[in-house]
Amino acid sequence: MIRLLAVLLLSIPTLASAAAQAEPPAAPTQAAPSAAPVLPPGMKQYWFVMLKKGPQRDHPADEAQRLQAGHMANMQAYAERGILQIAGPMMDDGDIRGIFILDAPDRAGAEAMCNDDPAVQTGRLVCEIHPWLSQKGASLK
Repeated sequence: MIRLLAVLLLSIPTLASAAAQAEPPAAPTQAAPSAAPVLPPGMKQYWFVMLKKGPQRDHPADEAQRLQAGHMANMQAYAERGILQIAGPMMDDGDIRGIFILDAPDRAGAEAMCNDDPAVQTGRLVCEIHPWLSQKGASLK
């Protein structure tokens, strides 16, 4: 997890440099409000999801265990569909419990994964979703 965070933090200057060196976008045209954003060359948009402690954390141990099993099954199903790219828990007991990086076509696709999660459905977790860029073909090493 520490390596993941280091890779994410180290990629910020690279992303900023790539964005600064990219050709300026063409003059804006009248686009539909739902038009996809113009991405810098060589970049791909993903969805960065922070799983945070939800308002309902007082589940009995057996129910919490069942919710965790459902949470893991949901992640497995989305990974098999190619949407969940990487996930993992945080190593402390803070409010952020884990992260997802999703390759979903839009925000609604990211929201759907969260809404399908039993731990989110019961309020044990909540999702905070952000659009996130990475270089095409980037991977963890």
